[in-house]
Amino acid sequence: MNKWRVAGLVIVAALATWLGLRSCMPEKPAAVAESKPAREEFHASKPLRVVVRRAAASIGEVATTADIDEWLERELRYLLIRGRMRVAAVGVADARPFTLQIELPANNEAAAKMTLLAPDGTAGSQSDVTLDTKDRLTLVLSLAKQLPGFLGAAHTSADWGTYVGMADAAVYDSFIHSSSELLGPHGHGFTQPAAVDRSRTVQRLEAMSRKPPESARVLSLLSVAYLSLGGEDQVSLAHIAESKAERALALDPAQAEARSALGLIRLRRGEWGAATEYFDAALALDANAIPALEGSACLLVDVGQSRAALPIAQRAVALQPDNVGANTCLAYAQLATDSSPEATDHDPVPAIRVKALAAVLSGKTVTADERDSAWMDPLLRATTDKRQRSEAVRAITLAASNGSIDAATEILSGAALRQSDFVFNRMLRLHKQNEPVPLRMLWLPQTAFLRTHRGFEDIISASGLQPYWQDHGPPDVCATEKEVYGCKLGKGR
Repeated sequence: MNKWRVAGLVIVAALATWLGLRSCMPEKPAAVAESKPAREEFHASKPLRVVVRRAAASIGEVATTADIDEWLERELRYLLIRGRMRVAAVGVADARPFTLQIELPANNEAAAKMTLLAPDGTAGSQSDVTLDTKDRLTLVLSLAKQLPGFLGAAHTSADWGTYVGMADAAVYDSFIHSSSELLGPHGHGFTQPAAVDRSRTVQRLEAMSRKPPESARVLSLLSVAYLSLGGEDQVSLAHIAESKAERALALDPAQAEARSALGLIRLRRGEWGAATEYFDAALALDANAIPALEGSACLLVDVGQSRAALPIAQRAVALQPDNVGANTCLAYAQLATDSSPEATDHDPVPAIRVKALAAVLSGKTVTADERDSAWMDPLLRATTDKRQRSEAVRAITLAASNGSIDAATEILSGAALRQSDFVFNRMLRLHKQNEPVPLRMLWLPQTAFLRTHRGFEDIISASGLQPYWQDHGPPDVCATEKEVYGCKLGKGR
């Protein structure tokens, strides 16, 4: 009996001890339910990009699927801008845009679907819509009627079809065709007109511009079309482009291409500040205005601000991979910022030459392209044998005179031969002839020897860069080369 009593007392004591210890232990916190992040809601201030998908053939068998995506996406971006929506800038990684996705059916069926995707890719609002797909114009007008309500625009009762600016299907088709040639991914740009003949595009737009009612969109596109033309009479072409752009803006101040054209014309004249204002105004209207992106990037590399030029040039090339001027200015911006650009099969010839000649300046081994061997081979020989420099200079001068290379390549070739007097004599001659001066080559790390030459101050003064630097900051080289002419003029950024 005593044994059981003792055992009971031991058990009771152990239980009491356990209860006492348990009361001293911290309680395990209650599980907290994981909260899902709040869904991001769309409104007009959010950046929005456009994606068009189509299952099969084109409308009326007039274009391929890829062509439809390109022209329709561009037109929808235009409508969104005019409807005061915020269209996302291509190539800006931190924008986190919403996506307006439009799925067009195969053939000419009327049923389509609009979906609004959040930045994380989740689908938000959706709508099955009925479209009139008889032709391009009626398709766009159908979408323009339904987009304001779907996106919750400021005036949902408005019909964005009025922004299209054309009522004739044939005229609209011609406009879209011209727009794709100039602003589509295969366009060749405006700062460095390529050998491609765009005279038919200009003639087509001129004919359209004469048909009443007068269209601001046609005149605006016509203004940059004139600047896409090559040839010797660039001054007259610029005057015509200027008059078309001014007329377009008189009819409708919200025409980004017209403002871009006026900026490009000022850039050709070396009016740096005025050109910047026009490019900024165009990009404020349309962040993806290709002529303004190209012009702004090339202006910045010419004034020696390649760090600012680099992302703008990258955006221009992303939108228009075949753009000669944008690719060339991108090459200069990459070289000036030590981004080590490598030549690719997709580079236009001028960009390939810039990279090759910069490599020569850096002392790297370069193989002449077959099409450039007549002047490049003598140049390469002269880099290792100074006695052959005279022959190399004659070769590049001959290539420039017969049109095999342009003035910019001739001058950069002179720099590759380290012929400073040749470089500045050619630059001053271009300036006196009111032709664009390739100032961009003066800012490369490989051309520091040019910045200490007596001709550097002469060409900078003649080009009128000092007022621009005073208002917008000095060239990038001033961070490390404080004694370079002009570095004490800028106010900094």
